[in-house]
Amino acid sequence: MSGALEITHSAPIPEIFYSEKEEKQFTECTICGKNLADGNELYLIEKAFERKSGLDKPQLVFELACCMDCRQEMHDSLSKESNEKIAAYFEANSRVEERDRELKKHDLIDTDVWLNNCIVKNKAMDEVNEYQIYALCWKDEMVFHQMPFMLCGETIDDIMNLLSNKSLDIINDLTADLIDLPPEFRELFKDKKVLFI
Repeated sequence: MSGALEITHSAPIPEIFYSEKEEKQFTECTICGKNLADGNELYLIEKAFERKSGLDKPQLVFELACCMDCRQEMHDSLSKESNEKIAAYFEANSRVEERDRELKKHDLIDTDVWLNNCIVKNKAMDEVNEYQIYALCWKDEMVFHQMPFMLCGETIDDIMNLLSNKSLDIINDLTADLIDLPPEFRELFKDKKVLFI
């Protein structure tokens, strides 16, 4: 395995992190097409959901599997100021490392426990209308190392408000490129908050 992360807690990738579009596990980086299933590197999965009135199940807004090279490129494309503000926000408002230690100490490798509450606002998934989930994976395993976690819409709003106009434009352009929408729906999607971690 590449990278310095030592995998001590992992489990098969649960269906919540499968591609809904493909109805199976992600096998390629959504951005560059690199093979993830047979590769020897970590990758991220991000999915965004929204509850719509009249529907029982939250609707998928966005899904992405991203190799570490593309993730680094996305990170580097944001302004230094925006990246510093995001890092400071998480440092001040989340308990990611403490939560990671607590859950591993009790050997809780239950995806629902890790995803149930927003890591910043502590709001439960079934109480919020919008949320995004994140997982760190390797081949067909999900790694329990600060991830997986959930961010509610309120947290995403907080973070988006920290970003420079340049960084917001980059995120909007990237989202438009990655999501296959007819032109008449692109303007509607501009109001959706998609945060790449």
